[in-house]
Amino acid sequence: MYTQAVVEPFEPFHAGSFEPAVSLTEDLPQGVDADILLLGCGDVRNIIYTSFVEQGMPERNLDITACDIDEFVIARNILLFTILLDDDENVSLRQIWNMYYNFYLDDSEVQILETQAKKLVKLSHTLRDWQESPYGATLRFCDEATITLVHYAWAVYAEEACPTMRTNRYHEKAFRHTWDNARTRQHYEKQLEATKQNVSRSCAPLAMEMASELLFTTHQHWEKGLINTQPLPASSNDKPGIPNPIFGRPIMTSRVLNPPTNPLLSFHLGAAQANLTDSSPLNIDNKGASSSDSQERMFNSALMQFADWTDAFVEAAPRTVIRYTACEAFALCYTLRFHRASGNTSCEYYRGKHGFEVFNLAASEYGETGKAPNQFDVIDTSTLSQSVGILNFLVSAAPLLKDGPSSTLYTADLRTRREFNFERLLHDQSTCISILLGLVPTEYWTNATAVSLVDQLLTASSDEAATREDKEPNFRFRISWKQIKHIAGQQSLPTLHVAIPDLVNLVYSVYCSTFFGGSPPVWTSSVKDAELLHVKYTPISTHQPPTIGAFLSTIGDRSHANAEQLWHRCVMHLVEHNSTNRGVGNHMAVFMFEAPPLPLVLSQNLAAKQPRRVVAPPFKKWSLRLRALAITVVVPLERWMGLKALADARTGQSREPALEISGHLTTHNAGGQSQRVTTVYSDVQISFGTITTVGSRDHENFTVHVKEDKAGWNGTSPMIVSYYIPTDFVEVMFNEGTVGVTTIRVSTDQARLKQVMKIPECDYETPIWDEGHVFITRTRPGQLFQGVNEGSLRELQRTFSPTDGAPPSAIVFSASCTELGDITTITGRINITSAKGRKLLTDKAPVRVEQASPFTLDVVIGSKMEGITIPLTFPAPVAKDRSRTRIARKSAYIEVIAPPAKPDTDSKVLDTFFLPTTNHVPGQPPATLNIPHLNLDTLPVLSLTDKSRTRFLTTLASLMFSPRERLQREQGLAASGTTNNNTATDTAPQVGQPPSARLNLKDSLYTMFTLASGRQSASAQPTKLFALSLPDTGVHILLFVGAVRLDGAHGSVVLDAAVLPLTRELTATGDDGPLTAFLRGLRGVPCCTLAIDADELALWKRTLPALAERCRTWMHRAGGAAGECEYAAEGGTTVPLGLGDGEPVLCGCGCGALPEGFVVDVPGWEAAARYATRVAISPVFVSGMVEEVVDPVLARAVAKDMGGGGGGGGGGVRRCRNCGRPERAGSVVVKKCTGCFVVEYCSAECQKKDWKRHRVECEAAVARTQK
Repeated sequence: MYTQAVVEPFEPFHAGSFEPAVSLTEDLPQGVDADILLLGCGDVRNIIYTSFVEQGMPERNLDITACDIDEFVIARNILLFTILLDDDENVSLRQIWNMYYNFYLDDSEVQILETQAKKLVKLSHTLRDWQESPYGATLRFCDEATITLVHYAWAVYAEEACPTMRTNRYHEKAFRHTWDNARTRQHYEKQLEATKQNVSRSCAPLAMEMASELLFTTHQHWEKGLINTQPLPASSNDKPGIPNPIFGRPIMTSRVLNPPTNPLLSFHLGAAQANLTDSSPLNIDNKGASSSDSQERMFNSALMQFADWTDAFVEAAPRTVIRYTACEAFALCYTLRFHRASGNTSCEYYRGKHGFEVFNLAASEYGETGKAPNQFDVIDTSTLSQSVGILNFLVSAAPLLKDGPSSTLYTADLRTRREFNFERLLHDQSTCISILLGLVPTEYWTNATAVSLVDQLLTASSDEAATREDKEPNFRFRISWKQIKHIAGQQSLPTLHVAIPDLVNLVYSVYCSTFFGGSPPVWTSSVKDAELLHVKYTPISTHQPPTIGAFLSTIGDRSHANAEQLWHRCVMHLVEHNSTNRGVGNHMAVFMFEAPPLPLVLSQNLAAKQPRRVVAPPFKKWSLRLRALAITVVVPLERWMGLKALADARTGQSREPALEISGHLTTHNAGGQSQRVTTVYSDVQISFGTITTVGSRDHENFTVHVKEDKAGWNGTSPMIVSYYIPTDFVEVMFNEGTVGVTTIRVSTDQARLKQVMKIPECDYETPIWDEGHVFITRTRPGQLFQGVNEGSLRELQRTFSPTDGAPPSAIVFSASCTELGDITTITGRINITSAKGRKLLTDKAPVRVEQASPFTLDVVIGSKMEGITIPLTFPAPVAKDRSRTRIARKSAYIEVIAPPAKPDTDSKVLDTFFLPTTNHVPGQPPATLNIPHLNLDTLPVLSLTDKSRTRFLTTLASLMFSPRERLQREQGLAASGTTNNNTATDTAPQVGQPPSARLNLKDSLYTMFTLASGRQSASAQPTKLFALSLPDTGVHILLFVGAVRLDGAHGSVVLDAAVLPLTRELTATGDDGPLTAFLRGLRGVPCCTLAIDADELALWKRTLPALAERCRTWMHRAGGAAGECEYAAEGGTTVPLGLGDGEPVLCGCGCGALPEGFVVDVPGWEAAARYATRVAISPVFVSGMVEEVVDPVLARAVAKDMGGGGGGGGGGVRRCRNCGRPERAGSVVVKKCTGCFVVEYCSAECQKKDWKRHRVECEAAVARTQK
């Protein structure tokens, strides 16, 4: 496995998330079938929201493979889906909401849940039974074991929902007690505390007005298990109801409830506060759900969205397949990759970190007749990359992506603003690593995104709780990784060759960064000292030695390096450094499991002197010598029972860090001296139970079986730990060595590791020859073979897809690197093979290099007309200005040596690489690369009549400019003698702008949003018509704004507009011109003419295809009577179609495809609408991976100006902590607790009721204050 074996006796149960729903297809072209892989799928929000976004778009089939290690998460989701598919009129929407989200239910809801659970139990005895059920066409399972697990979960639901349990007071008290413990634990786990900034994404772009109220409901749901839309009277007994069986058994047995639990966080709540038009989607005032209470409005808005999303899912069910599997993410990734390469349904990975159950795909789904996919258009890793590392997924999951320009791998990360620098994402070598892996976030190279971080930044600046104890707040970033070759507009790129020493230097840099914080530690031979060093250098490691080995195999394979030479050089490099810094060698043995067979003795430095007692290892008699042996160690109860203290973390005030369990092999006479040398094996499998054996130890068929104790950590069985050790090591140290288990403290919280506390330990070792506690076998329990790794899998793929015998490429790329492995230059070599080219070189024709695009340098030999031009497309953007050329006229080759361009230093090269669209794959529609797709018809429409309620628009639009851009903009305005007073007239000249086309375009966007919302003055009306005009040639593009809409999924707003490029055909002179009358009629229409230059116009034309594709509701023509799409026609494969004056920009497929409600108050609009294309225009922000998005000083000033400064107010209503009653003048007075002066109550009675849960935090607050 590629993650550490962290001891967590009680796994976290995630009932909710701080992540609002996003569409899983937002980066895919509409109307194209898609296969999607969800790793760590969590709840259903993204799936049902995707169905909602797909409504009204070109239809497609979706096949979603959803993986989650927790079977109770899967059982909960499928139960909801089946209730929705049943469409029972006797089950209300509110009851469905309560069953899925609330922790307490009424009797009728529990009865519904019991009936449905019993129904599912009857249908799920076997996988075949389920496939033949009414739900089998839409809801499927990847493997037999998963349906067994969820069958048990549904049986538990039915048992918990039975009438006896409903009235069992002990059961209700036990449930409440467990929940109280979770709340107590959350109080001591400070990193789990919610802040306004945490909840801001769910109410963006109006978080400054709503975050305080949403934070209150988040605390309320965490404490009560439901949201009081109607506050309870202070005199009520506050009895919550019957514990929800969906949550009861998991959190009362083997799991710990993790915050947040608030279901409102899954929805886009800005619509609840925004002033919407009467006909707008999500206008709760028109649905009989109007209320002046902000909390109630948020709930009603969320309920309305839940209804819309679930209805959409039911409607899309015939075109949707969801395949669930309960397993560890990497087990699924490698099994699917192995299945694709070999057809086998198992690669012998275990299902999870605990237990010895091997993961097997179902033959009915993945066999010859199965239709389950093993390649995907989208892979979403949820928040898993936070705990297991981004590099893990780039290596293991990215190969499952289909080869296409829209194929996307999503990772999510939580970092401070300073930490969210692209280079720091991947061990300070992100540029080099991403180029070698062929994956990069397009957002990085474009330095542009339509996803806003503004609300996170502003709420963090306004929230004192978020910055308590001088701790800089973390921000959530969702990163979209795409294949570099498609970003460069190519279906394939030549191999980038990297010298083996450079690859070794890079891997060693990553190795040290992973385990030692960037530099190797001093040597220690003591297990105890090694533990302290581990704590010092790596409080918690997201990567393990197999990760680094897999990374080496991957980059070696992609650079076509000789695997044996590469690994030999790398191992020798580690051995060499281990001689001076021996801590380097601690992880080398596990790292070596990825290596191919090497002609060297790994144990040469560990060779013991002739032992006093020589016993031949029984495996010496095996007929086949293996590279590694499975060591299974039985740890007696008395040696591991100290770990039971970890259970305190579930029930009390313990802040004990978790423990990582690793195996070790120790020799006590290394090199003939009394020296203890230990090698560590972190890839361990853990369980509890008893061992039985089959066969004789001296026979290779000797196997071990584990009868697992279901009580696990709560039982009294021995701990079983199994791991692999190189055969050389075991053979040399069999007589003098010991094997065992070691625990190491790990935590994400550095402060916890510094505290003095009692740490439970399990340090156990025993001689290798101890047959009572050590079992040496070919494989670990349950496995048929030792399992595949990255190296063997890639070797298998090369066997089925050989490249030997392929003709040599005319273009070859190689990289030069620093001592740390970072790429400094890329050399592109063109071997001139044509007779004409060779003659031009021999005749000494001039050679020059031109920058055709950020990725492509054109090498021109001779003149443009009579010579030849050879495009040289690099695997990264390159800077032509810093390149040099080497010409070999006799040998007939040309080399261009160029450094990779970086957006922070080479902005000129990447200035026009803004919102790119590519169309280089035949038969596929154009693909946008860095802007999310939208369904405009589902987005709320803002009413612009009350300017006091649209103030946030100005703030959002103005913060498009980063501190760097803001300075350049102000300098440009000052140089031109103009000022930026943000007041617009009918004409908005931009003559004083800096020469950057990108900055000019963003300034035009700012003007458009300001005028389209009527924010330029108190009396101004919204402007509906904008014209992009050059000083010499007049208007080139007309933009008609139909509406300003909220884009809650991306925390922004969008102009729902139509674009009309004025081509030569449309502006033909004379009365017969298609738009002659229309254009004449515009002379009296209010219009904002944006005076731009030629560079900005060209950038607008490059940008318009992306703005049209992202909201496309029509299909591109594929030929026939309607003709072929201009994008796909011969000679028309570029997007846009042209940049010249009067040339078409967009294809004609979307002309006139405007919704019925799109009406512009312009004379003759009906005639012009036939030639207009709908576009979605969003504010475009810089990427936080490249530069600072908002100056912190400015953010604090803006937050304070918007009412969120000081005590973190943000305009929230004060409420009683216990009953939720809001403060009202003359009727309800809310007062602070006199102990902590933080929590507020409406009465002494409410304070008394809440005292049991508030007491712990109140006493702690008083203690901090006194201290």
